[in-house]
Amino acid sequence: MSKPIDEAPEEPVTWESLRDAIIGLGKRSIRKSYYATLQEHLTELARFRALLDETQEAIIVTELSSLRVMDANRKGLWMLGASSTAQLCQPLESFFASDEWRVLEACVHASQREPRTGPGLLSLQREGEERVLELSIRQDTFGQRQYLVIIARDVTERMRIEQELRRAKESAEAAARAKAQFLGIASHELRTPLTSLLLLLQQGARRTGQEACGGELLTRMLRLARRLAVLVEDLLEVSRLEHDRIVMRPMHIDLRTIVADVVTDFRTRAPDRHFNLGLPSEPAYVEADTTRVVQVLSNLLENADKYSREGAPVEIRLEMMEGLVRVWVSDQGPGIPDEQRDLLFTPFGRLREVGQDSPGLGLGLYISRQLAELQGGQLRLEPADGRGTTFTFSLPLISSPDRGGTELQWGNTRAGTQGSSIQPHRNS
Repeated sequence: MSKPIDEAPEEPVTWESLRDAIIGLGKRSIRKSYYATLQEHLTELARFRALLDETQEAIIVTELSSLRVMDANRKGLWMLGASSTAQLCQPLESFFASDEWRVLEACVHASQREPRTGPGLLSLQREGEERVLELSIRQDTFGQRQYLVIIARDVTERMRIEQELRRAKESAEAAARAKAQFLGIASHELRTPLTSLLLLLQQGARRTGQEACGGELLTRMLRLARRLAVLVEDLLEVSRLEHDRIVMRPMHIDLRTIVADVVTDFRTRAPDRHFNLGLPSEPAYVEADTTRVVQVLSNLLENADKYSREGAPVEIRLEMMEGLVRVWVSDQGPGIPDEQRDLLFTPFGRLREVGQDSPGLGLGLYISRQLAELQGGQLRLEPADGRGTTFTFSLPLISSPDRGGTELQWGNTRAGTQGSSIQPHRNS
């Protein structure tokens, strides 16, 4: 029994066969009125085809039911390893190696005949080199038929760059970890002998205080040892920051009291410098770690004293504005060039031309900004206004204090501002 005509297999429709059919119809119908329109449409189709062939994405069209390749642009032919559309009209699987097909099949879900959502990556060996393609699969309906459209973009170069960036990042992170580990170990190893050395020097200075030559020598040695202790503490603080080991103990405090205590301490330490202090009459309550606030303020006043010209005053004022309490510290030093202002808040960011003879590692302002931000505040260098430099340290203002926290604050403040346990972190 012969097979019904409507069940006969259809001949594949390719771009060439479709074009030839239209042209043939046009030649036989040259006298027909619609021939010019056909020619115009054919020109538009040819132009559109040229655009598809020039695009950098590979486009492959397959029947949804059988995954038989129906058409492909120039990049699509390259992806299939075919030289012309005449080699198409075969199952998609036949164009790929087995390992390539396993990846592609997972993207198109050939078993379910449904495209997978999201892009996939396919590695191909073509023309003697490996290329990586990013796939995008979609389902479309043209006329009565359903098709699967595969769009592939060559991302080999992008993947190479991303891999190099990833390796560079990992290398930088490893170097940073090694640096932080070294700083931590070295600082701890230096801290113990330094503490013993300071105690011995203090004892020696007390015993030889009456001897002019010996007392002066020990005093100089003690001053240098204390400077070294501050540098070691800076290194330890950076190590703690980079390892997220900074412990904050916030409590409700009146910032006016802390600022006044720090200024009083500096008036004693630098009697030749005028520290002009302006405080509001009402309390300025914040929730912060008293020791860390003292550390930030001490660093700002230390820098202001260090870089101000001889006899020039340092201005300190506290203001409350829009939910913030802000401390201003202004000096009359040489100022900071605009192109170097951001360098101040980077580790080891010293401005040699501003203070070449000033000791330090350039860590103070970096540490201070981190401590300010850990408490929800900010440390900023204000825009230059004439001669000198102005820093502002701000913290969120709270409406009223916690009475228990206030009592703790008083004890902590007194303990923190007496003696040499709290040292300013010098930035230069």
